[in-house]
Amino acid sequence: MGRKANGDQTLALIDEALGIVMGEAELWKDPRDGFIPTEGAKALLGHLHLVAQEGFPLALVVGPAGVGKTLTCRYWAREHEAPWVRAQPSYSPAALLEDLAVELRITRTKTFRVLLSMVRDALLMSPRVIFVDEAQLLDRPTLETVKYLADETGSSFVLITSEEFEGQIRRHRDIESRIGTVARIGPISLQETQAIYENSGYSQETLAEVHTLTGGILRDIVRLMRQMDRVVQWSSERGLTKAAFTPAHVRRVASRLNLAGGGR
Repeated sequence: MGRKANGDQTLALIDEALGIVMGEAELWKDPRDGFIPTEGAKALLGHLHLVAQEGFPLALVVGPAGVGKTLTCRYWAREHEAPWVRAQPSYSPAALLEDLAVELRITRTKTFRVLLSMVRDALLMSPRVIFVDEAQLLDRPTLETVKYLADETGSSFVLITSEEFEGQIRRHRDIESRIGTVARIGPISLQETQAIYENSGYSQETLAEVHTLTGGILRDIVRLMRQMDRVVQWSSERGLTKAAFTPAHVRRVASRLNLAGGGR
């Protein structure tokens, strides 16, 4: 009975801590700022180096939301000063060219053919790897523009998309034939989760619960671990430590978050 009461008191303490930290803006800071070199991320980097070496016209980066596709590609893009554009709803060829003009430091013009010529000439002078995030939003005319620029300039376009939209991009034979490699990245394993956070201060059982609740989705793991850290930090003076954090405590913290990858 005493043990149950003590457990209830700890859960109540966690609820109190959550009530405080949930109101702080820092909680909602995007957790993707820090690159984590998971096995999947390292494999993806290998694909990107291959794209740069071989000069494939097109490449695909495919995986579910939150596994680190964009984060890893951004890491490579920063290291190699590669242009980056992010597709938006109703993303037209003109919008693509305007975004590329900004990345290439070209004076923008509203005349489509002139802007197309300027972007093409800039890429002809210096072919490069170009990333297009949210590539599922590219319609057929915009894909045609990407194909044209790749063919004309020797540049490589890396299209980043989720699994459900891979077929949508690849269904056109002329697009499919130009894809030199497809990099797939997925959730991380329990073993890798425990290895990444082995020095975090939490027990292996607690980290196993984190993996279960997130389904190995890296973004969710980072978000949940940060929230747990904040709860412990707020509650440390009242006896809650990382070593004392249990799977039940993890479930309590996770209940306040929207974890797309796992059960709760």
